[in-house]
Amino acid sequence: MEIKRFQNVFTEGKCDYCDSNTLVLHRRYSGESLCSECFQERIEKKIYKTISKYNLLKPEDKIIVGLSGGKDSISLLYNLYKIQKRTYNTKPIIALSIDEGIQHYRAKCLEAANHFCSKYNIEHHIIPFKEVVGKPLDEIVKNSKQTANPRYACYYCALIRRRLLNDHAKKLGGDVLALGHNLTDIAETFLMNVLFKRFYLIANQYIFKHHSSETDKYFIKKIMPLMKIPEEEITIYANLKEFHYYKSHCPFRKTEPIVRKRVLDFIESFKQLSPEIEFNLFNGFMELSEILYNTQEKKDSDYCKKCGYPSGDTEYCSYCSFIRTLEN
Repeated sequence: MEIKRFQNVFTEGKCDYCDSNTLVLHRRYSGESLCSECFQERIEKKIYKTISKYNLLKPEDKIIVGLSGGKDSISLLYNLYKIQKRTYNTKPIIALSIDEGIQHYRAKCLEAANHFCSKYNIEHHIIPFKEVVGKPLDEIVKNSKQTANPRYACYYCALIRRRLLNDHAKKLGGDVLALGHNLTDIAETFLMNVLFKRFYLIANQYIFKHHSSETDKYFIKKIMPLMKIPEEEITIYANLKEFHYYKSHCPFRKTEPIVRKRVLDFIESFKQLSPEIEFNLFNGFMELSEILYNTQEKKDSDYCKKCGYPSGDTEYCSYCSFIRTLEN
């Protein structure tokens, strides 16, 4: 891709890594200047180092990648594919996409996902909402508006998508489910959980939490190798690599007053004053999640009467409770 297309990002300067006088990107949070080649190399090294530092993968792991067709998941799949190719005796990666059934949006995302998997000969599975729960998201949201307690689309989407990714990754024999959440996503989620005092969620998201044979029966290990890379850098990287990805956001994100979007807007505005704010929030998440995980009382869980998954202190897990509502 012509670097001239990034004139608002790359300006005349000297690269701190290859010492060349050229167009460079200036990282405000670190003070670095990088040419396009060194920028891409540093992004890929950061992904590799994150996997190594946090022990996210073992050579024998069968990796399932949650592939939406956007910049993050395609960049993640590309890098895991490269790592897998140069690691001795590893298993082929499988891509897993969820088709929520959002008109004029998801089909374009899946087209980009299919294009990438075909190009690199990666096995690709697509699981539609309609096939599993009987209705696409558009219909679920439409019907919800006729009820006494309607929810925003993101609630239904996240609830169903999480379960489908987990269940089908396990059905495919996966040891690890890799997700494309970046640094901005982590900072945004952490701040939102703090604002709403969801400390149990922060504790449960602790990266080094213990895995038991009991929980492993139900939940696949989830990893986020992009978690230390800001979203804008993933965007630049994906474009420099000329990945074919779908650039538009979900239409529900634009039309509904989602709290997550407001938190993101706050972080973006604060970055003008403190460019390293996302890294500070990430480090705060790492420290607080460890403290909460190690100090919060571990409670025994009941098990869902329908699917057998842990359900907290209720008869049915949140997913099955929703499915029962949908069926009625």
